[in-house]
Amino acid sequence: MQKIFNLLIVATLLTSLTACHRGYTVYGELPVEEMNGSMVYLRNIADGSMLDSTTIQDGKFEFTGKTEQPCMVSVFAASATTRYMSNIVLEKGKIHINVINDSLYGTPLNDLYYNSFTADTASARLEGVLRDLSAKYYTCTTPDEQVAVAAEYSVAMSAYEAYKLEQNRQVFQKNKDNIIGAYALSELVNLQDESMTYHKLDSIMSHSGKAINDFEPLRMARKWLFNIDNTSEGKNYVDIDGIDFATGEPAKLSSMLNKEQVTLLDFWASWCGPCRKEITDNLVRLYTKYNSKGLNIIGIDVWDKIPDHKKAVEDLGITYPQLIDTTKTATDNYGINSIPAILLLDKDGKIIKRNIRGEAIETAIVEALGLKK
Repeated sequence: MQKIFNLLIVATLLTSLTACHRGYTVYGELPVEEMNGSMVYLRNIADGSMLDSTTIQDGKFEFTGKTEQPCMVSVFAASATTRYMSNIVLEKGKIHINVINDSLYGTPLNDLYYNSFTADTASARLEGVLRDLSAKYYTCTTPDEQVAVAAEYSVAMSAYEAYKLEQNRQVFQKNKDNIIGAYALSELVNLQDESMTYHKLDSIMSHSGKAINDFEPLRMARKWLFNIDNTSEGKNYVDIDGIDFATGEPAKLSSMLNKEQVTLLDFWASWCGPCRKEITDNLVRLYTKYNSKGLNIIGIDVWDKIPDHKKAVEDLGITYPQLIDTTKTATDNYGINSIPAILLLDKDGKIIKRNIRGEAIETAIVEALGLKK
């Protein structure tokens, strides 16, 4: 359930609010008794800001304003225990939205959005399967039952993701000249469509009209995919500005590399459990084993606080160099959206391997050093 919820949250985070000014009426319903008297917002998903707000009264609310061109927004409200969120297209006319059942109608693009996505019964059925399996998991009484349900959930999630990919491909093909098509194209990137490379997306956008090229999530996606392509295997590393943890002085990744060694880059943070496990299970041991044979490891500390990093270095017994990412751009420049992220560079700074974990790390090191494991 958590993964599907995250997918829905990430999906809304890829909607765009550019060029929203003032020319629409939104008639909203959120018929939940505990929400009466609460605030509901029109949310700028691009930067998280709230564009407008009003109070829910008797399960209803209303927004009015003007818009110079259609743009996608999120209607958002929350209680102490539940978040409510639905996407709409702000365009001239009367827009009707029920946040509970996601019914949406009243203007051409909102009708199109609803019919393309929300009204899809197959998608709803697959989401229902995931919810049921999630609930079933928490009622399991033995570890074996949990393993079996988790396996079912994984299969169901794969089916759901495959269906959503095909759905968005079809929606884009039918809507290449409007914001619904732009949204569907951004979803293909969000859902990690393997065929959606930087070069493919760049080509699509280069041959598309204003609705596609003005959609901010697609601009961001193109930049993201470029950074992944730019730091793929066979490409040279990208330099990182930060602080050398050992000295406390400003430093660059390039200044910490040694042309006599292959270098393992570990993007991590003190609060990241899988990062800490990778360090204790593998990296500390591998540094001790192979440092004298030509291996360097550099930890790239991201999304962290220096005092927390300092404590983690001590607790985990890390002795290899650490670079603190003070510009908060390291993960963006490498197209990294989750940590740990581990890359191996050759002596010339070329990326040999990307996204290696567990036993694959030592295998890659041994191969790069020309050793026998």
